[in-house]
Order: sequence, then C-alpha cells, then structure tokens
Amino acid sequence: MARTIRVQSDSNAHDRPWRVAVEQGFFAEEGLDVVYHEDNPKGTEGRVKDFAHRWKETQLQQCEWGAIERVQRLGKGKIIGLDATVRTGAIMVRKDSSVQSLADLRNVPIAVTWHAGTFYAAIEVMEAAGIPFAEIKLEHAADRLDALLNGRNEAAALMEPLVSRAIAAGCRQIADLRWRGGIVAGQDIDAETAEKLRRALNRAIAWLREHEKRSRAELLRDLAPELRKDGLLPELTGVKAYQPAEFKAKVDWMLKRGFLHEAPSYDDSVHAR
Repeated sequence: MARTIRVQSDSNAHDRPWRVAVEQGFFAEEGLDVVYHEDNPKGTEGRVKDFAHRWKETQLQQCEWGAIERVQRLGKGKIIGLDATVRTGAIMVRKDSSVQSLADLRNVPIAVTWHAGTFYAAIEVMEAAGIPFAEIKLEHAADRLDALLNGRNEAAALMEPLVSRAIAAGCRQIADLRWRGGIVAGQDIDAETAEKLRRALNRAIAWLREHEKRSRAELLRDLAPELRKDGLLPELTGVKAYQPAEFKAKVDWMLKRGFLHEAPSYDDSVHAR
C-alpha cells in the first residue's frame, strides 16, 4: 500500500512542481500517495502574524529562513532539502508614489507576510541597497496587495500572482526579490522516503522544462490568461541537499538580526542524505 503524505504549499506558482509530480504520477511511481493542498485553505485569514498558528500540514514548503525558524521553534520536523524552485517576487509601489528607489523606503513601513519569504528577502535587498537593518520597517498585512492599493502602506513585498495583479492595477516595481524554499518534513519521514520525494520532484522539474509552453500556464495558473505572458516565473532549479555551510550562513544572518535566540545545530535541523 502506498504511503500517504500530506503536503501544504505556501505558493501555488513556486510549488507547482509538487502539483505536477502528483498529476503526472511521479510520486505514485515511487510508492507515495501525496495529498497536496494548494496555498492556504483559509485564504488571507490564514496568513496570521505568528507563523506557528498558520494552517500547515505535516510536510510543507516555506522559505529557507522560515524552515529553520519553524523547526527550532516547534521542536519537530527536519529540513530534507532546498525546494525545487528559486522563488521570485518584487517590492512594489503605487503608480503615483513619490518612491523612486529603495533608498526612499528608509523608515517607511512595507507590507509583508510576517516571517514569510518576502519578509526576509525584502530585508536582504534593502540591506544590499545600503539601508541599515534598524531603518528597515516591515509591517504584517494579511492582504498585502490590498494594503498597497488602499494606501495603508507605501510599498509591499509581493510574489505571484500578486505582482502581476499589482502591475495590472498600475503599480510600479522598485526591486526584484529572490529566495530559496526549504522542505520541512515530519519526524516520521525517513531517509528513504525523503529521497523518493526529492527524486519525484526533480522529475517534475524536468517535465516542466520539457514542456516550456505549458510550463508558464502551469506555474502561473492563478493569473488571468492575459496576465500570464508577463508574469514572474520561479527558477526551476531542482531539489538540492542543504549543505552545512549554507545552513550556518543563514543561521548566522538570522542570529545577528534577532530572528533566532540561539543557533540550532545542523544535525538536529537537517535530514542530510
């Protein structure tokens, strides 16, 4: 009997390889029965500030930083790899905004989903632009696009399909965002099962690359057809093992900014091959 594994996505676009692996039977061929939940079934109401209270299944995809934080704070599960895509997004402002560059967002609250990928990626890109961490102001918004369009926030850190919807509403892009996702698995996922998941996902990546025309429609399925041709696509990289040096670099970054109270160990946090 195939083993049932329940998976919670955090982005329908970036996690499309999981859906493809289900639909094309790649998980089934590995002897796995994967039940895949797209995005958050509670909608914007599920995007609460405390990620520990968000609706999540046993196995899930989230940003690399969030994966580390979740495993440490909840005391269960392990990271079994970096996810199959590099996530993409953007910091957006309204068309009539006086903001012309990231420097103009110094000490200006930016709408984000708290401790999600856009939260951390926004900090990285702001710091790269020379803005000190103490002068980066992020504000949780369950509906970031609404917060931007209604003027609650001057800017918002968005991912698809929100980026394309913001552009359709006349908004301007100020900066690109990029980040990796981490795959967090429950304690009951052993090394063999983790390898089966990775293998099936990499077959899905190969399928998406071979079907380039359909790939855009698959990855941007949440967008209206007329918006898909210009939508931001994630980078199809395939699942990667999470190396100790990569883990330490992210932990050190998080410690320095107060996102972790103590350094978690690699062995306790990562299910290495």
